[in-house]
Amino acid sequence: MSKMLKSLAIGVAGATLLAGPSFAADKVRLVNSTKVVFEMDHPYTCIEEGICKKYGLDVSVIHGSGGAASLQAVLTGSQDVVWGNGVLGVLSAYAKGAPIRVLGSNIRGVPDLYWYVKADSPIKTFTDLKAGQELAYSRPGSTTNLAAIYIKNALGLKAKLTSVGGPSGSRTQLMSGQVATGWSVYPLNKGLIRQGKIRVIGTGKAAAGLNGVTIRVIAANLNWLNKNREAAKRLMVAMEESRSTTYTSEKRLRAYAKRWKLNYEDVKSAPQDTPPELTTMLPLSGLDKINEIALQNKKIKKLLTAAQLKELVHPMGHKPR
Repeated sequence: MSKMLKSLAIGVAGATLLAGPSFAADKVRLVNSTKVVFEMDHPYTCIEEGICKKYGLDVSVIHGSGGAASLQAVLTGSQDVVWGNGVLGVLSAYAKGAPIRVLGSNIRGVPDLYWYVKADSPIKTFTDLKAGQELAYSRPGSTTNLAAIYIKNALGLKAKLTSVGGPSGSRTQLMSGQVATGWSVYPLNKGLIRQGKIRVIGTGKAAAGLNGVTIRVIAANLNWLNKNREAAKRLMVAMEESRSTTYTSEKRLRAYAKRWKLNYEDVKSAPQDTPPELTTMLPLSGLDKINEIALQNKKIKKLLTAAQLKELVHPMGHKPR
């Protein structure tokens, strides 16, 4: 935890203790935008290890069906906070006047994404893809779509970007010979890697232009945030402590595997597959680049101004500085 986050934690924890046990915990309704992905498991650590309670919070978690639906739940006020939503979607919603503000970064870059082929494929790396062969991604406008574009451009590939849906649809199309590559996110499909049925040809790290750029965020409904500013600050400190616990506890890794019916052998390397230094909630980096990407992909009609980008971000629940 950074010095800034440590000082925030001390201040928030102290305020919580002073509040005393007679005060009811603040309720927070959180929607988790994606299942299974490792950095999406920190809210469960917060709840199950008593960290949320320690900070005077009563947090509930539901699962959204992807980023757009999860964000919509927060925009309408049926949920308070969205965890791990694509930053492009959040920035686009803000540009249209939606009541949404970013509290922190969920992950910078896309190191947990990977592309694979069948074990007997002649393709060994991204650069072996020939003109017309498919470089898979999930859906237009998604994080995988953005990553595939950056990989193709960075490596000068002639491959054809092809939408294949989620990890299961991608796997089905690859194994049936419909596409040359599949995509996934660690630790999904690691069992197939371990069994030698598929072979990794590269990861999101090849999308060099996205390295260090915040790709997914934690965001809150503005109306809720204005009414619950102190709870939002405590939530973010609690979640950062939970993130650290998830990364360093075998118990939490086993709980993660059990929750999603994964083989522990496939998840025990999750802290290495998704490096912890990329998942701290601060800094929130590269919004200028995301702003440009949003314009290029027609997510916004014109670039947000520096003042708008500043207004969008309420770091760790604090008002913009």
